[in-house]
Amino acid sequence: MEHTGFPSDETLAAFIDGRLDPETRGQVIAHMATCPECYSVFMSATEMAEVVAAPNGSHRSSRQAWLAVAVTAVAAAFSIVFLVTPVRDLVLPHHDSGLDALAKAAPEQRTIAGRISGFPYQAMVHLTRGESVDPMKDPANASLLTAAASVQRSLNAQRSPANLHAVGVANLLLGHPDAAVDTLHEALLAETGQRRVADAIDDSNEVRLLNDLSVALSNRTAGHPKTDDEALRCAEKAWRIGGTPEAAWNRAIATETLKGAGSDAARSAWRDYLKRDPASSWATEARKRLEPAK
Repeated sequence: MEHTGFPSDETLAAFIDGRLDPETRGQVIAHMATCPECYSVFMSATEMAEVVAAPNGSHRSSRQAWLAVAVTAVAAAFSIVFLVTPVRDLVLPHHDSGLDALAKAAPEQRTIAGRISGFPYQAMVHLTRGESVDPMKDPANASLLTAAASVQRSLNAQRSPANLHAVGVANLLLGHPDAAVDTLHEALLAETGQRRVADAIDDSNEVRLLNDLSVALSNRTAGHPKTDDEALRCAEKAWRIGGTPEAAWNRAIATETLKGAGSDAARSAWRDYLKRDPASSWATEARKRLEPAK
């Protein structure tokens, strides 16, 4: 992007020092999301501040605290833009494993009932009626946005089943369930060489991919009732060939969605899960799901 004159050197310096009004500060953040030159100046100033402050131990000045907040905000904005612009190729690093990077960057609380392959336990976020969560607008998710941008870049370079899988999971974490399902469907078709999703499910032996597709399908079934059965088919196949705790969990979630929470089939699926995992934090949550509704 060609530099337009905004922000001026003085405005950028004021931003770094935390002296701008909220409106102008927002404009600078939005500008840096598409201007590597200003972003580089900002990050260099931040790194210099950390070096200067290092000998002072754990005491942080108000300016250093401002810089920490600003880094998070700018990183979030920068990462969002990188999801859809070639500018990301100038700065973002490559990751050896997109799924591992996403797992490490996952929010402290999850917003979906299912278990994504390889992800640690995270308690479900509690929302009041009418409340919603938009991960794209939460500065605390800067690491997640950066990881999502990186897997998208890998997919742009090579549309492989593994890269499609990672981007599908990223879409799921970022609150885009339809895009997650579509991308994971494409990954499954590419992995098996089949033309129909139903045939691909039967043919696939990729436990993690089948498992994560089940998560995505179950996450969007409220508006897509025809996908209930597909979610259970994916989870059943993953459970049958892999026997992983994630597959057992998602089999129970999909059974609840299809048969109803508290149904004999759902309760049986949760008991199967607890046979596989009797002691983890996931198991504690599974036992709560087995409790009679109050």
